[in-house]
Amino acid sequence: GGPLWPSSVLVLLTLSCYLLLNASVGVGNYIGQWPDRILQRAGGSLTISCYQNYTEESYMFWYQQPPRSGLKLIASSTSWKNSIYEDGYSKAKFEVSRQSKNYSLMTIKNLTPKDEATYFCAASNHTV
Repeated sequence: GGPLWPSSVLVLLTLSCYLLLNASVGVGNYIGQWPDRILQRAGGSLTISCYQNYTEESYMFWYQQPPRSGLKLIASSTSWKNSIYEDGYSKAKFEVSRQSKNYSLMTIKNLTPKDEATYFCAASNHTV
């Protein structure tokens, strides 16, 4: 047979944060996302946290931007803890949960090299 290669693949997931604003936003609004970078083994899972104090009645969104590609909306959640997934994304792979009106988690399961991307969290008073 040929050479043997390790079965584990490291997946680099780069995380970033983004705040969608509207005209009524004032000074002191904050959105934070952590961790900012993750190197994770394929087959594992990871959880990204996002906190915002933009508004208590806001929508929160999770986006994926694969390398050399555009932004793709994964899911949106409301303050009622209801998550809506876009075509091509599912709770089985990207589990989005709304811990509170200000705090959202996204767990990416069964990581593969295709999951390498920049992930964005956003908040808004409106759907986008």
